[in-house]
Amino acid sequence: MNWAGLGHPVELAALGWVLFVALVFQAGFVLLRPAARRDFLPLSIQQHAWLAGIVCLGVLWSLRIRIDDGLQLSMIGVSLYALVFGYRRALLGAAVALVGLTALTHGGWLEVGLTGLLLAALPAGVATALQRLLRMRLPLHLFVFIIGNGLFATLVASSCAQIALLAVQLALAQRELANAGEVAAYALLLAWGEALVSGMVFSALVVFRPQIVMTYAQDDYLRR
Repeated sequence: MNWAGLGHPVELAALGWVLFVALVFQAGFVLLRPAARRDFLPLSIQQHAWLAGIVCLGVLWSLRIRIDDGLQLSMIGVSLYALVFGYRRALLGAAVALVGLTALTHGGWLEVGLTGLLLAALPAGVATALQRLLRMRLPLHLFVFIIGNGLFATLVASSCAQIALLAVQLALAQRELANAGEVAAYALLLAWGEALVSGMVFSALVVFRPQIVMTYAQDDYLRR
C-alpha cells in the first residue's frame, strides 16, 4: 500500500515494522523449527497451493482502488488464505507476497510494516479466531464449516481490514472525509464481493481438493 502524501510518520512506520516482524518471526519460529518443519507443508499439492496463494495475494494487492485525494482501498485475500492454511502459514506467505510486491513495484519499504499489519496480520487473525469460535460453538457439520468459514468468517475479517485500512489513512491524512459514510459502505461492499468469491473457492477446495485445506479434518465432518 502506498501511503505517500498521507503524512506517514517515521515513528509509526518503525512501530509497524517492529510489530509485523515480531509476528512473522513468531510464526516462522513455530513452523520452521526442526521438530515441526516436516509438518509445515507435508504434501506437494499443499506446497503448490501455498506458493500460488502468494502470487494471488501480490496480484490482489496491486489492484488498488484510489478514492478522494490519495485514499486507497484494496482486495485483501488473506482471510481465505488463513482459513485454508492456518494463521501462521498465511502470515508467512503474506509477508513473502508483500516483500515481493514492494520489490517489483519499487514501493516504499518504510510502509511495509504498517501495510503488513493491516492487510495480512489483522484479517488472518480475525479469520482464524472466527474459525476456532465456529468450531467450538456450532455442530461439526460440513455445511456449517463451508458457509461459516468460507462466507461469514471471510466477510467479517475482510470488513475489519477494509475499515481499519480506511481509518488509518484518514488518521494519517489528518482530515475528515465529507462522504465518509459512502466510502465506508463502498469498502464493505468490496468486502462482501470478496467474501462471495472466497466462499465459492473455499467450498470448491473442501469438496474437490480437501487435502489442500489444512484446517479441515475430514474425519470430523464426514464420519463413517
